[in-house]
Amino acid sequence: MTGNLPYGETSADYAIIRKIFESPLPQVDGASRLSDCLQLWDLTMRCWNVEPQERPTARMCKTTVTYLPRCTPTPANPDHQTRSAALLENLGDLESWKGNPEKSSAYLNEALRLYQEDADTKGIARVLQKQAAAAYRYSDFDKAIATATAALEHFRNLDDPLGIAGASYTLGDSLALRGQVDEALRVLQEALEINRTHGNDVGAALCLERIGALQRITDQLDEALFTVEEAVAVASQSGDRFAVARALRTMGLVHLDRSNSDRAAEAFLMVRPIAQNIGWYAGLSDIEQRMGCIKMQSGDYHEAEALFQNSVSIARQARARWELAWNLRRLGECFQQQSKVDEAASALREACLLFQELSLANESVQVASTLVELKRSQGDWDGTLFWYDHIITVYRSQGGHGTVAYYLAEKGDILVKAQRYDEAALHFEATIVTFAENGYSLDWELERLCAVPKTAMKWERRLPLLCNLKKLQRRQPQLTTATLKFPIPLNSGEP
Repeated sequence: MTGNLPYGETSADYAIIRKIFESPLPQVDGASRLSDCLQLWDLTMRCWNVEPQERPTARMCKTTVTYLPRCTPTPANPDHQTRSAALLENLGDLESWKGNPEKSSAYLNEALRLYQEDADTKGIARVLQKQAAAAYRYSDFDKAIATATAALEHFRNLDDPLGIAGASYTLGDSLALRGQVDEALRVLQEALEINRTHGNDVGAALCLERIGALQRITDQLDEALFTVEEAVAVASQSGDRFAVARALRTMGLVHLDRSNSDRAAEAFLMVRPIAQNIGWYAGLSDIEQRMGCIKMQSGDYHEAEALFQNSVSIARQARARWELAWNLRRLGECFQQQSKVDEAASALREACLLFQELSLANESVQVASTLVELKRSQGDWDGTLFWYDHIITVYRSQGGHGTVAYYLAEKGDILVKAQRYDEAALHFEATIVTFAENGYSLDWELERLCAVPKTAMKWERRLPLLCNLKKLQRRQPQLTTATLKFPIPLNSGEP
């Protein structure tokens, strides 16, 4: 209330929280100011929480105390009813960290509108950067790329090097998760050089960690280990525990890829308490999943299942969709290894749909293929057909005609087993047409078609199949007889 902030120049979480503990609770004169102190009151009470993981982070404390409206009135805003764009901007960032994307979006959108009304270019750039970071946390990487690009353009116009570095970091990270590895590396290297030039160790450590992660996924494991070791050292020197945690997590992943599970587990165990204390729940969820994978490799499925269950619970609470999708997949695979078919199918189904929402088509198809195996092993033909339809739809949207034809034939085999012979014949015909148009042999598909029992078919007579291939519809043919026009269903019904 006096303008003397409790954290001063310190950067250590415990020192910040201790200063808040030592400060008196706010005293308020007049009801008109009471509502503006509720967040500060809530912050103070949360700092006293006996559970460390439920206490706010240093960043939350600093943001809340700094930007509460009218707690430190300024001549620029004498009207107490005027909304503060800076307050809204930082509350939006705070809500994003707390896993409240709706509140975060509302605050940031309002802050952006106010800055635009005042033609405050720097404020606009800052909000765009925070919106990009929020979109990234919610796994909306396309939006993150678009918004970070807009922020980067504004910072370049302002000739703000650290702003350029921050926006470039978010842009590079998002590009990497959309598979644009080369462009991501270029952008991250630019951000790294700017951070080094201006002595921003935290920014440099975060860039080094991401560069090491990209080196890892391109199988440059020696280079990746060297880079993340430097990231850990720089982050530790800076005192930023979030940067330390990210770097240690990536170091553990590199050790896993180098088949050194012991060192990987050591790194992950170092991350766990940091993630708990700073409220980095997406990272904590990922660490639990990685530890579960290590347990699975050693055959300890019971312990792995418990870790996967915990990782799913944390990801749900944090609304971290990317982590939730992967954690559900690993949980389903763990159930599958233990022959818990129903539990596996439930977890994998949710994972598949999440991957689809995240536009991760390959991962969605991989999980759907596992579900096909599970349903087939149960003799659940309707469930098997449903997931074949999902796979066919994904590959059709990608223009993979040969792959579509392959899965049409596989689905035809299941239709035969389900004694749905009319539909099976249609799928084999569609396979023949698609393979013929792409220059593949037809012999095996013709054998499948001829093997369909004719006595069970419902039509009165059968027309010559291949009299004119061009007249058959591609991938969705209709078999027409004197009395029947029978289209292939797009969905077999949800299992």
